Amino acid sequence: MLTPTRPLGRVEFIFLNACLISMVAMCIDAVLPALGLISQDFALDNANDRQWVIGVMFLGLTLGQFFYGPLADRYGRRHTLFAGIGLFLLGSWACWVAQDFEALLLGRFLQGIGVAGPRIVSTAMIRDRFKGVEMAQVSSLIMTVFIAVPVLAPAIGQAVLWLGDWRDLFLGYALWGVAMIAWVAFRQPESLPNVRPLNPRAIGATALEVLKNRPAMLYTLAVGSCFGGLVGFLLASQQIYQDYFEVGDAFALYFGASALAVGVASFANNALVARFGMRAMVSNASLLGAVWTLLFAGINLVQPLNLTGFIVMLVPLFFAMGLCFGNLNALAMEPMGHLAGTASAIIGTLSSLVSVVAGSYVGGLYNGAIDVWCFGVGLMILLSWAVVQLAIRAESNPNNLPVT
Repeated sequence: MLTPTRPLGRVEFIFLNACLISMVAMCIDAVLPALGLISQDFALDNANDRQWVIGVMFLGLTLGQFFYGPLADRYGRRHTLFAGIGLFLLGSWACWVAQDFEALLLGRFLQGIGVAGPRIVSTAMIRDRFKGVEMAQVSSLIMTVFIAVPVLAPAIGQAVLWLGDWRDLFLGYALWGVAMIAWVAFRQPESLPNVRPLNPRAIGATALEVLKNRPAMLYTLAVGSCFGGLVGFLLASQQIYQDYFEVGDAFALYFGASALAVGVASFANNALVARFGMRAMVSNASLLGAVWTLLFAGINLVQPLNLTGFIVMLVPLFFAMGLCFGNLNALAMEPMGHLAGTASAIIGTLSSLVSVVAGSYVGGLYNGAIDVWCFGVGLMILLSWAVVQLAIRAESNPNNLPVT
C-alpha cells in the first residue's frame, strides 16, 4: 500500500485525530451501561469490583503510553498507530470470548495498552504540525469533536444492550479499530520530521530532558490531578446514576447531558484562549470548578442532593474541566516540540498514572452515598489549580526551569 504524501486538510486532520483520541473514551463510556450486567453475569461479590472493568483499562493505557513515544520517533507515526490499534483489536476479541471475570480484565488490559498508541501518536502528530496558541486552538477543536463520543457512547452501549448482550459491545470496538486503520492507511501521511535512534541511551537522554523541565512536569501533574477527578466520576458513575438515583436505562441520557458541558467548554475555549491565554484559562477554570464542587459537597452534608442538584453540580464542573484539558496538555507539550513523540509518551504516562491512582481512590469513596465522593472530586480539581500556580511561577524564573 502506498503511503499518502499530501497533508490532510485542517478539517479532516481534526476529525481524524478526534476519532483516534476518542478510542479511549469509546472504550470507557460505551461499556458503562453494561457494568451492572457484567457484575451479575460473573456473580461479583463486591459491588465496587465492577469498577475494575474501567480501572484495568486505564492501567493498560498508563503502562502502554511510555513505549509508543520512542517507537513513534523511531519507526514513524503511522506504523506505531497500526501496532497500537492491532493490540486493541486483540484485546477486544479477548473480551468478546471471555468466560470469567479475570479473562475479561485481561482483555480490557490489552485494550488499554492498545488505545495508548492512538492517544500518544495523535498528540505527537498534532505537535508535529502546530505549536503554541495554535496548538491549543486545534486541541480545543479536536476536543469539541471528541466530546460527541462520551455524549453518545453510553447511548450506543445501551442500544447494543437492547439488541444483544454486553459481549456485542466488544465486537463494535473491533469494527471501530478496523475503520481507524483504514482511514490512517489511505489518508494520513507520515508526519515525523526527523527519525530519532531507538536505543536505551538515546531514550534515557530524551526522557531525562523531558523530566528535567520543571514547568512541563508540573503541568503534567496538573493534567493528572484534573483528570483524576474525572476518572473518579467515571468509575462510580454507573453506580451513582443507576443504584443511588435509580435512573435505570436513562443513565445514558443523564451521563451524556453532563458530558456535553465538556464539549461546549472546549468549543468556547477555542475563542477564549486566543484572548486570555492558556495560563489564565486553566487557573480560573480549575479554581472555579473546585470551589463549585466543594460548595455542593458541603450542601450535600446538610441536605442530600437529589438528581437535579447533582446535575447542577456536575455541569459547571465539567465545563471547567473542558476549559482545562486541552490547555493543560498544550502547556505541558509546549517546550517539547523537538521531542514530541517521546515527550508525549512520558507526559501521557505520568499524567495517566496520577489520574489512575487518584481516580481509583476517589471512585472507591462511593459507598452507597455521595458525600465523601463529592469532596474527593472537588479536592482533585483544587490540587490541579495549586500545581498550575507552581508551574506559572516556575515559568517566570528561567533559572529554575531545570529540576536540579
